[in-house]
Amino acid sequence: MKARNGKIARLPHPVREELNLRLERSQQSPQLLAWLNALPEAQELVRNEFGGEPVSKHNLSQWRRGGYLDWLTKRDFYSEAQSADDFMAESEHAREAPLADKAATVLAARFAGLLMNWDGKCTKEFAAKARVLDGICRGVTQLQREAHHPPKPNSVAVVVSNSQ
Repeated sequence: MKARNGKIARLPHPVREELNLRLERSQQSPQLLAWLNALPEAQELVRNEFGGEPVSKHNLSQWRRGGYLDWLTKRDFYSEAQSADDFMAESEHAREAPLADKAATVLAARFAGLLMNWDGKCTKEFAAKARVLDGICRGVTQLQREAHHPPKPNSVAVVVSNSQ
């Protein structure tokens, strides 16, 4: 996932969360901007870091195409992970599987869903979803490595050469 650094990305997490919920409910830009720019947190941010220039329609548009899409993708992933966990909990074998493997299964399904709905065009929305999934994939892969190959305490690697 790309680290975001615009005006909206620098707002406190609860403000961004509320903004994302309002975007999800299709609240219109004029109302969103009036609400956002009236918040003391936003006023302080733009005063201290952006010369008093309020959050603009362009800033909101950029957030809608970036941070908001990331938020939707993460939310969907976590929801699917919970559903998968609920399903796995019903299976005796699944209880023995490491959590990292459960996450990998959900992630694979998420990638499959993204590809099944892909029309072959690399739109901004598709690229944003793929970036988020790629970022999550890196973390899940590391968790799986650690779950299946934990480091041995006080182990020393020995290299043997057959060359003479």
